[in-house]
Amino acid sequence: MQKKLLTAAVSLALAAPAAAYAQAVLYGIVDVNVQHVSSYAPGDDNNFAVGHNGQKSSRLGARASEDLGAGLSARAVIEFDITSDTGATSAAGMTQRQTLVSLDSKSWGELALGRQLTHIFNTVAMAEGNSGVNGFQSMYGMTDTQTRSSNYVKYASPNFQGFTFGAGWAPGEDATPVTNDGNGDFMDFALRYEAGNFGVAYGYGQVETKTAVADFKEKDNAITGYFNFNPFKVLALYKTSKQSGTGAAEDLKIYTLRGEFSTGPGVVAVSFGESKNDLTGDDADFVGLAYYHNLSKRTTAYVQYGRIKNKGTTAFALGGSNFATTAGSDPKGFEVGMNHSF
Repeated sequence: MQKKLLTAAVSLALAAPAAAYAQAVLYGIVDVNVQHVSSYAPGDDNNFAVGHNGQKSSRLGARASEDLGAGLSARAVIEFDITSDTGATSAAGMTQRQTLVSLDSKSWGELALGRQLTHIFNTVAMAEGNSGVNGFQSMYGMTDTQTRSSNYVKYASPNFQGFTFGAGWAPGEDATPVTNDGNGDFMDFALRYEAGNFGVAYGYGQVETKTAVADFKEKDNAITGYFNFNPFKVLALYKTSKQSGTGAAEDLKIYTLRGEFSTGPGVVAVSFGESKNDLTGDDADFVGLAYYHNLSKRTTAYVQYGRIKNKGTTAFALGGSNFATTAGSDPKGFEVGMNHSF
């Protein structure tokens, strides 16, 4: 009798569905560089510094997933922000990168809840290529894009022969709803098509500002694309960011153009961009040059140069610069660094 019971128990264990399978992965990136920046403020000195996030954002993350069976899986992500040049805690908080839980279906896509990257960010980032959205050779900091959203309910579709789409919504959760009802409310959606050497995407984002002294909405539209005809690759972005209502301060039109040339283990990149504020008349333009050398699949050394010309009251700084820029200054600089992923 005991033998029969043991046999039955073993049979049930072997027949158990894949829902019992789960896995957790620890991952991260460390990026540190030496940088030199000048002309970022009137009467400034040429300054050297050790910085971080030159090409990639330093982070430490944990990712867990579980197969629930029938093509369904659960996923959770926690990412810690790492200030890799000093080891200090980020001013925004250790887990201000991503903290989310999701349910993913191979048939209908993924629904995720928590703090996470926005669809409008993923659209704009398509045009950044090897520079990521960091460093002196990236213009991302001038695109006025909401990178992440807290309290974000995000849907991402499966891939339909190259086509994907998604939408997200996040309540602002302002603590003073009587005067600030809707303050910080955010929503976005995006469409994308990628096939072979070609990709194109459209993204829309909207955020509301509502306080005792301001009441306006900001609406962003972004179109990005790339074409890869090896060893050359061309990437481009056109984005508008317009505020309307009491306290509105911008009506931006942003253009970027980037070219990359693969040398085998490395990539040479050059980029140009312009930001125009039709509401205030303040403009800025950008030029960047870089070389990225892949020492392995997980380790990259890089050198990047960037220059911004700010006009009027604009005060854009080079991405990842340790030095704040004053209005109307024209920062320029170079950085040499390395990153490793694990």
